[in-house]
Amino acid sequence: MKENDALYNFYIQILHEELKFATGCTEPIAIAFCAAKAKDLLGSMPTEVKIIASGNVIKNAKSVVVPNTGGLRGVLSAAAAGIVVGKPCLELQILNDVSDEQKQEIRDFLNN
Repeated sequence: MKENDALYNFYIQILHEELKFATGCTEPIAIAFCAAKAKDLLGSMPTEVKIIASGNVIKNAKSVVVPNTGGLRGVLSAAAAGIVVGKPCLELQILNDVSDEQKQEIRDFLNN
């Protein structure tokens, strides 16, 4: 049993090191995080956004509601939310706190 206990504890250690909390479905959150990081690296609000992702990410993000956006769905909404909210330091919890003002900014960004 000691060998099994050691293996179990090893797996638990890996999970503690590797698992990240995410707000909502991971694909749109990952897109939001990447968009926020890109904006941060750019240093200003982008005027154009091009999203390149695997087919699986696109498929899983295209129709799901992006958390805390007032019901917006899809890849473009996820990217817009990440750009407007910013804060890439929050990683996969980037959309935990989206103000009403930011929700409107996201909509405005999408319309432009």
